[in-house]
Amino acid sequence: MKNNKINICDAIVYPGETANFALPLPEQYSCAPLYMPIKVMHGEKKGPCLVIFSVLKGNELNGLEIANRIIKSVNPSQISGTIIAIPVLNVYGLIHYPSTLPTKGDLASCFPGNEKGSYGERLAFLITNEILKKADYCIELQTGGINHNILPQIYCNFADKKAIELAKIFRAPIVTNVKIDGNRLRQTTEELQAPLLVYQAGEAMRFDENAITLGVNGIKNVMRAIDMLSKEPIQEVVPIFSREEDWILAHKGGILHTSVSLGQVIEEGEIIGTISDPFGADINEPIKSPQKGIVVGVNTSPLIHEGLPIFKLASFLNYEKAETVIEAWDKKQPDSYIH
Repeated sequence: MKNNKINICDAIVYPGETANFALPLPEQYSCAPLYMPIKVMHGEKKGPCLVIFSVLKGNELNGLEIANRIIKSVNPSQISGTIIAIPVLNVYGLIHYPSTLPTKGDLASCFPGNEKGSYGERLAFLITNEILKKADYCIELQTGGINHNILPQIYCNFADKKAIELAKIFRAPIVTNVKIDGNRLRQTTEELQAPLLVYQAGEAMRFDENAITLGVNGIKNVMRAIDMLSKEPIQEVVPIFSREEDWILAHKGGILHTSVSLGQVIEEGEIIGTISDPFGADINEPIKSPQKGIVVGVNTSPLIHEGLPIFKLASFLNYEKAETVIEAWDKKQPDSYIH
């Protein structure tokens, strides 16, 4: 069935067209205009609207690259429906990093927004009304924080059956449950009945080609599942479901020596690293795991302050199966995560 025209940012996009827009954003004190680039690909055939966005915090460069590659890798004649790709959702955060907003708080907590509220609320209001209200499905692209490398995984609300099915299709090795309580962005997409997947991989301010390629392929898998792209055989490992994830915090400051890698299974009480005195004193404090788990996040900086997160552990019901799945997935990657 032939697609209908779509109205976005006060402009009309016709079936078979690809358009680039610049959404005017709230003004800064300098009065310099600020715009959010939006890429719209409107398929010739009717179908769902998929919104892909990244850079809420200003430093998620992997996501920026994934969103741009998706638009470059398909054309309107291939898709049914509409892709709205926003490589940089928080333009202010990218320009002024590490500051994310002119006011306190983060952009995710400002949704669904307020037309007359703070800078962040005004920005969230624009995004909600111009973009999210058009979405049938949403994919957010994240990374770990600065110097925090994350094993590729999908976060979704396990109470949403549609989101779980799409999370499986994405084919990241791990799917982790997240609650919508306290997450205003997630609450907004739930209220709009647009299932939200969050793909997180790699670390902030760095490109990770493995993570980028997996993200592009994963989004295309989702597009096939919702009939936006023609079906193709998907021969990937089936993901495993994580019950919960927690960071281990450094019990003292110093130089971190890591003895585990991403994807590795560790036992409760196992020594997973040491912290030494940076000034040469012959003192090495062992870091013991408080629980059994699989390493899904590692602090890559050797300089550690007391209380900083250093290892992120995920827990599973069946560790033997989890280890097998991750090892099988890792063998398919161009560069191994598990050393």
